This record gives sequence, structure tokens and C-alpha cells, in this order.
Amino acid sequence: MKSENIHTLILGAGPSGLAAGYALAKAGLKPVLLERDKSPGGLMRCIHRGEFVVDVGRKELYNRLAKVDEFWSKLLGPDYRSYPHRGGILYDGHIIDMSPTFQGIRRGMPLGMFLACAFEFVWCRVKPGRSAPRTVQEYFYQTRGRGLTRVFSQGFQEKLTGKKWAEVRLSQNQNNGNAPGFAATFKEALVRAFSNKEVNTFKGIWRHPAKGCGQICDTIAQGMLEAGGTIHYQAKLTGMTATDGKVDTVTADLGTDTVTFKPQHVVSSVPLEVLHSYLLSGSSAAGPKKPQAPALPQRTVILAYLFLDEEPRFPQAWLQVTCPKTRIGRITNYTAFNGDMVPQGKTCLCCEYYCFGPDPLLDMDAAAIAKMTLDYCGRFGLVDPSKCFDQFVLKLPGADASQNRDNWMMRSRLKLIEELGQFRNLYCVNRTETDIATLAGMEAAEAILSGQRADFDRRIDPAELGIRSESKAFEFALPAGIEG
Repeated sequence: MKSENIHTLILGAGPSGLAAGYALAKAGLKPVLLERDKSPGGLMRCIHRGEFVVDVGRKELYNRLAKVDEFWSKLLGPDYRSYPHRGGILYDGHIIDMSPTFQGIRRGMPLGMFLACAFEFVWCRVKPGRSAPRTVQEYFYQTRGRGLTRVFSQGFQEKLTGKKWAEVRLSQNQNNGNAPGFAATFKEALVRAFSNKEVNTFKGIWRHPAKGCGQICDTIAQGMLEAGGTIHYQAKLTGMTATDGKVDTVTADLGTDTVTFKPQHVVSSVPLEVLHSYLLSGSSAAGPKKPQAPALPQRTVILAYLFLDEEPRFPQAWLQVTCPKTRIGRITNYTAFNGDMVPQGKTCLCCEYYCFGPDPLLDMDAAAIAKMTLDYCGRFGLVDPSKCFDQFVLKLPGADASQNRDNWMMRSRLKLIEELGQFRNLYCVNRTETDIATLAGMEAAEAILSGQRADFDRRIDPAELGIRSESKAFEFALPAGIEG
């Protein structure tokens, strides 16, 4: 076993760990980064398939954090390209725009569907004898109407969370037995349909790397190495020790060698639960043992890619599939990102499936999943199945298909951050959403360089960021007290 004294050890080559390593290396230090995979990026890496270079699922790079947006702009230059941020809904074979920007108030809905939804919206608010809603489904059916709820949100959210709204009960305290009044609900609908705020959210400048999000991670990793940093790929973390509020050692298997690092600082992007188990729940923990944090629900995301020798049949960058006739939850159209991920005249779609616990989909082989996906997309008119010349299926155990800041800020995770905060040389940069994660890595490096740990804690405090994940037109929020 070898032992190394180093200045900063970084765990994980995702956007946060890479950002920290890049900044420290550029400042003249020699950070060492450990990554369990063969390449940088984690779920931000790219998939290379012949002429295609595409993302892992759907990726969005928000420009809400100027510091991060400027960093990405300098890294990529002209390859950081703007694109129309156009999302859609797929329901019963119809593609409906999320925003009124592109097709007006109807958003592409057939006239009959639009009028039926409008009638139900009015009727659910004025009909006499309404009882207090008992479930999330009843709440939204009484607030928005059955049609709007099913078309714009319910099916996708149920697939994404693995929870049927008809089975999620409300407590009396969550709504006091009453849905919002008709006037308030109608005003909200008008705002979503016509307001400049809603329209401008989708008209804002959205940008994406020309060769996929992995281009950012590859560029940062290369810059870190050129500046004198070190990256060990296929490294396996095996242990950590801490005493007196300080991480003392981190042990990892590096190929045939086992190395115990003795760092002055540790920047970690590994899951908080894993970090907690090493430092506060295991045999090497400092102080009395504490029980491990409750395990999160086991989930698996399955990504089915279709490569086609034809132009895309719809302009949206992604579709949220609310239709209950298919298990597909979301479809990403990489051609719509205005880059070089897809060769001219061709199409690549990524269809997402969400599995919770044991699921028949997990027992299907890749060929069966690909065939099912192609059949679904052909039935909806999204592709010509005869034009599909390649397919690829990726299973991601434990992945979260749609992390956002609100979902990430669960009480259990905030508690983990608080408990891990006692280690004064440990910087936890595991954050959801690429821009927030990148910011955490940048701030960790700056705090290490300045010696001002408090600045890091303050600047990346989840409660203080003051930003939303994205505008969710007609994507209804759950009542207070229900976690999505």
C-alpha cells in the first residue's frame, strides 16, 4: 500500500469536481482527481455512435448563473451555440407546445380537444356540491379539470415519480379541504397563456455545446491536465478516516495499487449518502456512530436511442409524454439543439423509461426494448420505422431522470449536508443541475485558495441560490407537503 501527502483530493469527475480541479490547477496547485469511470463527465458525458455524438438523455444548460455561463462561454467559444428552447407534450398522438410562443393559446391542440379542456376547466370550478379533494388526482381535477390535467401533466409526472395521483392522499392541512377559487385559477391560466413572462421564458437565450454536453467535461479535464493536475480513472474508493472535524485519509484502489491519500483538502461530488456512510456511519468514523440515512427509493432510468436516416418529424427539442398508452416518459430530439451532435439529414431520438423497484422492463433485453420503442414511435408518427438503421439501449440504475433544485432539497439531503459540514476540510459539491454543480466546484476552489471556508458554505447554500429550475408551463406543482 502506498501513501501520498497531497494538497487537494477531488472525488468524482463530474461538472463540479472538474470545475474545482480546473480552477486549482490553473492557480498553480497540483490537485489529484479520482474517477470511477473510464472517462470524465458522469451523466454529463457523451455517447459516440458512428457519426453521432449525443447526450445521455435530455440535458439543459441554464444561463441563470452568470458566473457559470461566462465560464462555459470561454471554454467553448463559438461551439457554445444558442438554440430554440422549444418543448412539447405528446398525448394520444398529438404534439402540443408547452409555450404559446410557437402556436398561440391552443399550442397545437386539436380544436375539439381544446374546447373539451376549456369546458371541463370552467365546469370543475362552478359545479355545485363539490367535496373536499382526498387525493392529488382529485385536487387537480377540481382545480384544472380532468382534460387539462391529463393532457399537460398527469401521465408524465406519474411515470417520473412512480406514484399514481389517485393513490397519493392529501391531508386536511395540505389544502384545508378547498381547491383555489375559480377567479384565482382562471387568472393563472390567462397568465400562462398570454403573459410576456411566460412567453419570454421560452424566448430567452438557451445554449448548448455543439458536440454535446460531454464537450464541456472533456475540455475542462484536458485543461486541468495541461495545467499540472492529475486524473486517475477507474479508481475505486475504499475508505475514509476523520478525526477532530477533519478528513485525515482517503483510500482508493488505482488499478493494481492501493493508495492512501493524506490531503489537506477534499472536494467530493460522490453521493452524500456514500460520504455519510464512510465518515459518520462506518468503523472509521470520528466520534460516536450514527445510523445511516434512510435509503432513497431504488429507481432505474432506461434510455433507448433510435438512429434514423431521415429528417426529424417534429421541431421540439424534447417531448414530455403524458399519454398513458406508452411507458415512454420523455423523448429528446438532438437535432433541435443547433449543434453537430447529429449529421445533416438524419435524426437521433432518445426515449426514456422510468422504473421503480422490480419492473418487467428491467428483465427485457436491449433488443426487445429497442423494438418496443421503435414500435411506439412509429405508431405515434414520430418516425418511419423503416428508416431506423441503428439502436442503442442504456440502463442507469439509481439515476434520477429529472432532478431539479426543489426535488433535490429534500429534508433528508439537507440534513446530510448539515452533518457533513462539521468536517472543515471537506467541500461537498454534489449538487443537482449542471450549472449549480459547476458553481459549487468553482466556489470550493476559490474558498480553498482564499482560506475562507465560510464563503463556500454561504454561496452554494441551496436555500440561498434564489433560482428556479425552469419555467414549467402547465406542469402543475403538487400541493404543499407532497414531494414529487
